[in-house]
Amino acid sequence: MFTRRIISSLVSKNAPKGARGFASEKELRDRLSTIKNISKVTKAMNMVAAAKLRKHQDALEVANNFSAGLDGMFFEAESDKPAMVLPMSTDKGLCGGVNTFVNREAKNTMVAMQDKNEEFTLFTYGQKSKGNLGRVFGKYQTGGIVDCTGGNPVTFSEACEVAAIIAEQDFGNAKIIYNHFVNIISYDTTTISVPSAEAFEAGAEKKFEAYEEEGDEGGLMKNFYEFMLAVKMYGIINNAQTCEQSSRMTAMDNSSSNADEMYEKLLLQANRVRQAKITKELMEIVGGASAVQDS
Repeated sequence: MFTRRIISSLVSKNAPKGARGFASEKELRDRLSTIKNISKVTKAMNMVAAAKLRKHQDALEVANNFSAGLDGMFFEAESDKPAMVLPMSTDKGLCGGVNTFVNREAKNTMVAMQDKNEEFTLFTYGQKSKGNLGRVFGKYQTGGIVDCTGGNPVTFSEACEVAAIIAEQDFGNAKIIYNHFVNIISYDTTTISVPSAEAFEAGAEKKFEAYEEEGDEGGLMKNFYEFMLAVKMYGIINNAQTCEQSSRMTAMDNSSSNADEMYEKLLLQANRVRQAKITKELMEIVGGASAVQDS
């Protein structure tokens, strides 16, 4: 026993810095308890995301039907003002790669503009784009919107407020980057171009020359632009929210499966350590009894 202690001490002293030994039974039990708690949290988040997803899908269907008539109405107008990059991210994490894809596309767009020596500004929607892109492109950032709906499906009045804030920005064309919902397990990262109010009014006469205008000619196109932008943002935000909930549900389901798998492996390892400890104690008892009998 004394020799074993000396060898163990020498091994620990000669071990390289940062080396880890075998986990004890208590350490394994503590890790099992932690993993079990994590699994409970991820399963609860999965159930909450699944319930919210149903509401967001219903709201998205309404928004798509509402905005379908305005598809193709926006156009990229010629303007001397800088373009504005507008990534649509989320305020919370733990939702897979929805924010990663949007931020990556926004970075690629801005890097391409820098390579072409084009002027641009950055206006973010959601905390994740604000924090991620602000570290690299902070000098281009002119503002942002966070915590718009509190996790609930966006209403048209809230979309109107978002559209009004965007319309107030000084830009020529806005490149809006968002996730377009396809189904529960897939979505497409899409970029659309939206002109400013001034650029829209300047090119609207040629764009809509086949239509007859009625009402106040001075404010007709401005009101039409504000309505179209609000409808467009209503559909975009609903798409982004639905993608967030579907991705969170998938991510939490995968996390729960990984936690359960890790729990089974650690439980097997803990049982082996416990069995080895019991076997060792039995061997010492038998050995001690044999020594007493021999004496």
